Amino acid sequence: MAISLLLLGLVALVFAVFTQTSVATEGELPIDPNNAAPDAVLAVASGTDISTPIRPVDLIALGYHPEGESLVELVPRGENLSDTPLLNMFGSGATDEKIQYYAMDPAERSGPRTGAVDVGAEAGTTVYAPVTGTITAIRPDPSIRGANVVEIKPSGDPNLRVSVSLVRDISEDTGVDASVTAGMTEIGAVADSANSLEPQLASYTTGAGNHVTLYATRIN
Repeated sequence: MAISLLLLGLVALVFAVFTQTSVATEGELPIDPNNAAPDAVLAVASGTDISTPIRPVDLIALGYHPEGESLVELVPRGENLSDTPLLNMFGSGATDEKIQYYAMDPAERSGPRTGAVDVGAEAGTTVYAPVTGTITAIRPDPSIRGANVVEIKPSGDPNLRVSVSLVRDISEDTGVDASVTAGMTEIGAVADSANSLEPQLASYTTGAGNHVTLYATRIN
């Protein structure tokens, strides 16, 4: 009987770890704009800093989720509001910028639990380069019509590719082989995906859930 109760307890704990969600307090920002630079680092991918593609004052929510086996695991910075024990072992905890993020339900998606991060903002909000480097590709986003995926090669790691999806209105100065600077170079605007995609991020914020998604891959 004791062994059975222990096993049931372990199963319940694992279930809670992977399904726990919570909703942001209304008006709460995921980064304190008074203490964060435009290129505030959200996460690290294989030693490369990934900066916020949305200015801190315009951020609505941050939510990590799996998005395929080929993605590089992101190491989040800040406090995990979902209080998922397994992720708290790898995150950086409190930061000067007071970064707060969610570990969203995997929703049957495979790959690293923090393989991608949805960076929430209102549709039309300016999107900036998340890393300093060179644009290697701009391709149509298969998720919604009129949006694009912008792929960047970081200057510090030529075998890494950092991509930003759900970007519309690509900037005139943004093109393949163009140089970009993290947090400074405009690459486009947040697409309106809320009506067609029913973004998961909407469950973690009071907004519609519009966002861009950041992820990293290796080419070798």
